[in-house]
Amino acid sequence: MSSANEFERMPQPSVDPAKLVALDPLTGALTRPSVLSLLQALATNAQRTGNVFCLCLVDVDRLRTINDTRGVTAGDAVIAGLASRLRGVLEQPAWHRSEYTLGRYDGGALLVIARPCSVHQGETLAEALRFGVAESPLADRHSATVSIGVAQHRIGESIDSLLARTERTMYVAKQFGRDRVEVSPTPPSRVERAKVVGIRD
Repeated sequence: MSSANEFERMPQPSVDPAKLVALDPLTGALTRPSVLSLLQALATNAQRTGNVFCLCLVDVDRLRTINDTRGVTAGDAVIAGLASRLRGVLEQPAWHRSEYTLGRYDGGALLVIARPCSVHQGETLAEALRFGVAESPLADRHSATVSIGVAQHRIGESIDSLLARTERTMYVAKQFGRDRVEVSPTPPSRVERAKVVGIRD
């Protein structure tokens, strides 16, 4: 998992340093402004080095139903449990070849940023996250599933475009029945050189 020291070493645009390490109190993940700042830094670094990264947008299925039938406190417990479960998966030895950052994206959605990361590895990771969530309750007797959208950043792509692709893909997963992973096709890069360091598919 990533640390504040890693952020300090990474080439970054002019951003408020405090935003890079601001944490969401419920999940302990980066706040949305922190996520956006980090993504911009990663995109800038990718433009310079050619190193690419993937996003896994993990959204709790039927969170509104959980809030309506069991209460908002139960919904919050599920979200907090989701963050803990995702961390548990990411800390397994199988995933130690890449760096990961967990962020609170919106409502019941958490964002996993993986780098370096190929599309194939991103999909494999997402399936591991989905299975890890579904195998046991996230909170006190509160089981849940997640829908996950996976997208790889392309060199020269704006963060708004990347997030839009990731969100659309996550909603496709929900439309096809939830508790599943969908992968966004990666558009051609505007820069010919793009590499994934340390990945062997």
